Amino acid sequence: MSTIREQIVQAIVAALNTDRPDGIPETVRTREESPEPDQLPMLTFYQGDDDVAPAHKSEPGTGRRHGAVVKRMLVGKLDALGKAGAVPADAAVDPLLAWGTKAIAGAGRLGGLANERPHEVKTEFSYERSDFNYCRATMTWHIEYQTLPDDAETIE
Repeated sequence: MSTIREQIVQAIVAALNTDRPDGIPETVRTREESPEPDQLPMLTFYQGDDDVAPAHKSEPGTGRRHGAVVKRMLVGKLDALGKAGAVPADAAVDPLLAWGTKAIAGAGRLGGLANERPHEVKTEFSYERSDFNYCRATMTWHIEYQTLPDDAETIE
């Protein structure tokens, strides 16, 4: 079995790859190499931070804790890369971002893995040069979920 975090990432990648409109590339998991011109446009989804807020409180004087779950906030990142051509590079990523918003937000609670639907936090644009010029737009998503305190593979 895999952790709830990993199942969430898999569910988001699956949502991004389901019923993709024409011109939207398949989303892949964490890419570690710089793109080549013929690989663009490109979508990549990967994990950022996973913040933890234990839902425990110590019982005064006992050191014992009570509470059934650990609340977590997964920061997910969707990278959209596009190169200049008939349109400027930042305009080339716009349809990729629109699809990302539709697919991720439209996935709801990710089959019950998340406490609520993912929330888009921000999108950052950067313009990169290598042998060619391209734009990278990174959407940041917050996905709230929970696990047992001693079992990252179990929700409740």
